[in-house]
Amino acid sequence: MGSRSSYVLVSIAIVTALAAISAAAPARMLLFGLVAVGPALAAASANPPAVLAVGGYAFAAAFAVSTWQGFLGSAEQLTRLAVLTGMTVVGWGVARHHRNLTRSSAGTAREREMLAAVAEQSADAIIASDLNGVVMVWNGAAERLYGRPASEMIGRSFGEVLAEDGDVDLDEALAELSAGRRIHLDESHRAGKDGTPFVVSVDVWPVRDDDGIVVAAAATERDITDEKLARERSARADRLESLGQLAGGVAHDFNNLLAIILNYADFIADEVSGDAAADLSRIRNAAERAKSLTTQLLLFAKREPTRVEIIDLNQVVTEAGELLSRTIGENIRLVCRPGPDGLPVRANRGRLDQILFNLVINARDAMSEGGVVVVETDYVELAEGAAAGLPAGRYAQLTVSDTGCGMTPEVRDRLFEPFFTTKPADRGTGLGLATVYGIVGDAGGTIGVESAPGAGTTFRILLPSAVAPAGGRAGRSAGELAHGHGELIMVVEDDDFVRDLVIRILRDNGYRATHRDPDSLDALDLHDVALVVTDIVMHGRSGPALAGWLRARRPDLRVLYMSGYNDAEVRREYGIAPETPIVRKPFTAVELLAAVGEALSAAHAKGT
Repeated sequence: MGSRSSYVLVSIAIVTALAAISAAAPARMLLFGLVAVGPALAAASANPPAVLAVGGYAFAAAFAVSTWQGFLGSAEQLTRLAVLTGMTVVGWGVARHHRNLTRSSAGTAREREMLAAVAEQSADAIIASDLNGVVMVWNGAAERLYGRPASEMIGRSFGEVLAEDGDVDLDEALAELSAGRRIHLDESHRAGKDGTPFVVSVDVWPVRDDDGIVVAAAATERDITDEKLARERSARADRLESLGQLAGGVAHDFNNLLAIILNYADFIADEVSGDAAADLSRIRNAAERAKSLTTQLLLFAKREPTRVEIIDLNQVVTEAGELLSRTIGENIRLVCRPGPDGLPVRANRGRLDQILFNLVINARDAMSEGGVVVVETDYVELAEGAAAGLPAGRYAQLTVSDTGCGMTPEVRDRLFEPFFTTKPADRGTGLGLATVYGIVGDAGGTIGVESAPGAGTTFRILLPSAVAPAGGRAGRSAGELAHGHGELIMVVEDDDFVRDLVIRILRDNGYRATHRDPDSLDALDLHDVALVVTDIVMHGRSGPALAGWLRARRPDLRVLYMSGYNDAEVRREYGIAPETPIVRKPFTAVELLAAVGEALSAAHAKGT
């Protein structure tokens, strides 16, 4: 602004000087017309009113000098004043045009400054390069994303931040942009200056000059690493949910089969001896283990609360050894060394098996060339403060060691993080050790790991010791079964084999039992029925719906439910109260008869 004002002041000074020179010079030289230079110079100020002011001042000076020299009314005076007027008008027009250009340039400059500020403050990386890939713009977000300052990148090729084996061919991309085509990448892998990988979504477009010629390329890159991980976890959760639903259905059907296997094995237990009895015992033990597996399937399917009991940790290791040795492969030797005495712990058997399985499989994967896995148990006495988070006392220790490749401190520190894995995507989910960590914590214990590259790995788990239950395992002799006294039990079950099993157990133990199809109960006489035993999930009408229909006809009727599904799930879905008993499949005769006896006792206590 100051420079523009100076044009006006100079113009006035020049007009004044030229007027003085004209007045001092001989009149015949007619110099007074030279003051027309003033408005022309004032036009550079881009100030139209100032040009008119200078022009008016020059006109007055020229008129005064020419009149003083005797040219008033002459052609010379009129001609020169006309020229002066014309120069003033032209100067005014030039100044006005110059002012408009200046304002337009200022507006454009402000827009560019605003765009530059927006680009600099954008959360997305904004990068521009020429058609050779040389970086010209590198905003603050790009600095944060790549860990490289603008001073380091501007003037260098963008190809320096792309991995040689990456998913972007810079030359090919620049050729596309030179041809005027935009580029969009949903996901592109990058790495920061420190080697940290990340994923970006990329939009690149050609930059054209005023003639429409492509002269550069501009790109925005958005970090979608966390978003991608969230999508993958969501997809993994959806897959696990679908798998859980499948597992729940399989477990239900399998529980029906196991109920048949277990109980028919009991039926013939007293009829065989010698090798046949031993074989029958093995069949029953296998069925019991299968029962535990279906419980785990249900836990996985719906996250059912675990059933906790007192278990001998030595027995868990011994029984799991044979299965694990077949699982880990022929080039790896599994050595199980249970402690000399019993190691009772209060835990869920399925969860303990899960801990062993995950740790042994993890050890196997660390020994691609073969090796040895050692599983040991022992007692540990902890003094106060000996282990962080654990009170003083006696603990059962489970140790799993391998002769594998070991781990670096960085991997060891992140070992129990969910979804962290060093295995390929098709071999590991990063959930195995995180699950182990959660199970141990839920059981009131701790897990530690010792490892170094090339020195193998050792996991040490401490679980609170429990008091072993008095007496042995309950037998299954007929004398321990709860007998009926001729009560009529109606059985409703859509699986014929399970229905026949239930009826046989009831009839063999003092009850009268009959069965009804769940869809053919309309003509049923409920007068003598003491109890209805019904499955919950059936084809057509469900057990709770059936119970509601029957109780509408006889309000005091007692109902006992059976189910092979997740207990919490069926209670929630069918509105079954928590205090309502449910016989879990696969059940034994002892369990079924006990539940029937309790249901009838409750009915008698109420006088019904």
